[in-house]
Amino acid sequence: SLHFSIEAHMQCRNMHISQQYRCSSSNSAALHGVSSKGFRYRGDEYYDSQNWFSFEFPQTPSKLYIAKMQSDWSYPMYSRVRLIESGGVCPMSGGNDYWHSKVLFLGAHDAVEAVEVDYSSYGRHRRGEGELFDYCQVEIKNAKVLHETSYSDPSWYVFSHTLDTNSFMSYNDILDTVATTALDYPYFTWDGAETVQAERKLVNDKGIKECHCRIFSNLIMKLVASGSLDFLLPPDVDPRSRVV
Repeated sequence: SLHFSIEAHMQCRNMHISQQYRCSSSNSAALHGVSSKGFRYRGDEYYDSQNWFSFEFPQTPSKLYIAKMQSDWSYPMYSRVRLIESGGVCPMSGGNDYWHSKVLFLGAHDAVEAVEVDYSSYGRHRRGEGELFDYCQVEIKNAKVLHETSYSDPSWYVFSHTLDTNSFMSYNDILDTVATTALDYPYFTWDGAETVQAERKLVNDKGIKECHCRIFSNLIMKLVASGSLDFLLPPDVDPRSRVV
């Protein structure tokens, strides 16, 4: 596995004025890079106990949220990536079956805050008039739960699979990878009606690419992970037969 020294990270956390300027410049460059891809900056937001930079996609009101991480965004301190799949019976939805996938980027030292990449629906109530699907919401944020082990019981499961990254990555690198990938997937296309399959010709005519949380997580894993991705979820929790 990869080895890492966090001296520069700790220096950035305990920085002097000159280092503060360096970190601020790095953040600005990263945000400029996101804007240069066509994302439209919509200002700062605060929700879910985090501060965010808010962007909209180039052609839709789909959202890209970037958390204001308290570190040097340019320093390569992430060395592992973790695919998380969780699901089961959700009491908050009346006992309906629920599942969700996301990706975590883990630091090479415990002092490095883990980063979570979460692709989800922006909400059925925000769907545009005449649109087939919900707009997506992509969050790049501090990971509150690391999901270090897999487990299952009769009502819930968590599948956790961790690999090294191809190389050390900075927060800037993560932003660039996620934003570049997200550009092609402004719509969250999963729904209970299987609209993608039912309206395949219309979907193709509109140039809409199928995407949901598992598809997006797989795309990110393929771009950044080192080693084989030929692993499968346990058959009794594999949702792909239902959603792909």
